[in-house]
Amino acid sequence: MSSCQIYNLAQEYVLKTTVEMDEKLLERARQILGTSTIKDTVEESLRRVLRQQALKELADSLGTFDIDLTPQKLRQMRRKRTGDLSR
Repeated sequence: MSSCQIYNLAQEYVLKTTVEMDEKLLERARQILGTSTIKDTVEESLRRVLRQQALKELADSLGTFDIDLTPQKLRQMRRKRTGDLSR
């Protein structure tokens, strides 16, 4: 069950709602995100979901391409870049 009210405060829309949620799930998310309030936890979770989706869309838009790169060639390229000849 959820009830919602939307306020327009200085051109910023604020949603005030009541939601039933799993307290253990919320607490775990709060620990992972390093947040201290329910509001901060939910907002940071939403930001991360949106960022993850944006990154996925960016990766999808770039497509794929074939490269002829073996592990040995990659090591050689790294040595040239870092000047490390010990590998």
